[in-house]
Amino acid sequence: MSIAGAVIGWTRGTGLMGGNNAIAHEMEKLGARTFSTREMAFNILGLLHPTIGGLAVAEPVWADLNGGLQCISQLDKAAANARNSLLTASSIKKAAFVQSANDYDVVTRGGALRIYLEDTHEPLANHKHQFPVIKSYEQLEHLHHLQGMINLDKVVVVTGYGEIGPYGNAEHRWEMEVFGEFSLEGCIELAWIMGLIKHHNGPLKSTGTTYTGWVDTKSGEPVKDRHIKARYEKHILEHTGIRLIEPEMMDGYEPNKKLFMRELQIEHDMEPFEATADEAAAFKHQNGDRVDVWKNKDGSWSVRYLKGAVILVSKALRFDRLVAAQIPTGWDPARYGIPEDTIKQVDMVTCYALVAT
Repeated sequence: MSIAGAVIGWTRGTGLMGGNNAIAHEMEKLGARTFSTREMAFNILGLLHPTIGGLAVAEPVWADLNGGLQCISQLDKAAANARNSLLTASSIKKAAFVQSANDYDVVTRGGALRIYLEDTHEPLANHKHQFPVIKSYEQLEHLHHLQGMINLDKVVVVTGYGEIGPYGNAEHRWEMEVFGEFSLEGCIELAWIMGLIKHHNGPLKSTGTTYTGWVDTKSGEPVKDRHIKARYEKHILEHTGIRLIEPEMMDGYEPNKKLFMRELQIEHDMEPFEATADEAAAFKHQNGDRVDVWKNKDGSWSVRYLKGAVILVSKALRFDRLVAAQIPTGWDPARYGIPEDTIKQVDMVTCYALVAT
């Protein structure tokens, strides 16, 4: 039979010492050590270590986890003095606060009540643009043997780059590749990129109260930072990255109805249709004597395809390539500050380049 026991000291946060937590720091000023519940649990579990168990086989082990409380002379009086000092300081601060509130109430004519209102501010997202940590010259000492191998005056150095991609930009792509999910800040920026939210500064249409922050684009309702990930993340994941082709992102192209043309030779003369003079001449030029063209009395032209003429008829087939890397749905270069007239004059690839650079 082996026995290992301990004498524990001042443990903060327990039911026994809950009333003394406020003066724990004063006891530590006197040279004692107080412990949190986790710290004391760790110390007690240390008695189960095989080394301690080996000692307990030879003789009982008694661990002193008192924290030096026995070294404080007249501990009860020291604790009472610390508590009295704390109460005295508290009463002085309370009286000073009341006096200050009275003065403020006189100056602001009742504005002191605002001091007692509950703080309803919520934490905001912390957008950070982190840069790689540059190693010091000493940390690169193992590469010093490479000095002088090339002429640095002729070396191309890439100092930065921009990216417009399936996850918006390189920062969000890195989050998905490394962590497998977007951070709160990543969801906020992507929701803005995709037009799901926009920033508002002014009175709200629904209530008229002044508000600064994010609002839902469709409803105009305020959306707190911490709610954006839960509210929009599912939509963001469905409409970013490599995914099934979305026709609205591809100018209406739908792989399930891919357009193909088939040649057909007609077996009887068709009904005439109206065309311009240039179109009538083009039809005649392509089909020769298998097309009749003539000018009408009103100046228009008519075209008739005759038996044996070949025409192209459209058909839709299901294509086997249904997945593609597409930019986030709702991406708009105007959101980055590019003028509307510029957007109308250039193609979308140019807009990508403008935003990325």
